[in-house]
Amino acid sequence: MDLITNSLIIIYKADLGFVGLREGDKIKIAQAKGDHAHILIEKELSMVQPLIEKVFSKVEPSFLSIDELMTLPGFTDLEVDSGNKAMVYPLWTSLGAVGMLGIVFSPDSMHDSDIRNLQIYANFAATALANAKLISRLEREAETDFLTGFFNKRALRNLLVNELERTVRYGIPLAVIFLDIDNFKSYNDTFGHVAGDVVLQKTADIIKNSIRTVDIVGRYGGEEFVVILPGTKEEGTIAVAERIRKSIEMYPFPHRKVTASLGIALAKNSDSVDSLLERADQSLYQAKRQGKNRFFLDPS
Repeated sequence: MDLITNSLIIIYKADLGFVGLREGDKIKIAQAKGDHAHILIEKELSMVQPLIEKVFSKVEPSFLSIDELMTLPGFTDLEVDSGNKAMVYPLWTSLGAVGMLGIVFSPDSMHDSDIRNLQIYANFAATALANAKLISRLEREAETDFLTGFFNKRALRNLLVNELERTVRYGIPLAVIFLDIDNFKSYNDTFGHVAGDVVLQKTADIIKNSIRTVDIVGRYGGEEFVVILPGTKEEGTIAVAERIRKSIEMYPFPHRKVTASLGIALAKNSDSVDSLLERADQSLYQAKRQGKNRFFLDPS
């Protein structure tokens, strides 16, 4: 990180250089160099802050005035020449948006060739940051979803095998909730993938805060989540489903209201992983058919 910011200052004669890393639905300034740059370190910027959203709406750099830059949290106290300019690069890789790189410079010190070279430099920086994140998370991501930190589909199914075995052997109740965010494709298409990622992450937070530590939750794919509730009967499962549904409905998501539909299935001794998930999925389908933003309990 030091190498990246030092290079920006030395090579491009920048007054300020900074690198922000994506952490969930925020960008955290990980390194900054230049006058008063220390006040930026550890500052967090929301991915849905209008200016940040604008930066990540494209792959090319955004040119900002100093007045625009200073509307960002943490940047208001910077002492920067108002005649300077700022360029902010979104750092995109195959993993998605991994961070951003910013530079504040005098218009006289930067030529077209410098801007082109800086774009190449930003691409290298994005790759380096993505590789670092990938290496550190490789082992964990064998079982978890990159975006939400929840178990992935494969890990979730393996855990469900164990819970079904306990149900059959010891007669312990078991329930599964299948959740799907309503009209998510429309939200994604209208407001962009970054905004869609924020919805997925906030939905994951809501689910996590609505269940017990002994419960198991995973991202099954796309906008689908599965919650496994060991030791939970019908009444308790309905309470959890309704708590999650209502919390999502009431949460102030950016841009527009978001809701979810949920399908509930209670495990039987004859169930396999596939049959239990299929019944929960069919219940979800019925909730969608009945108007969305509701749960449906498998009657079988």
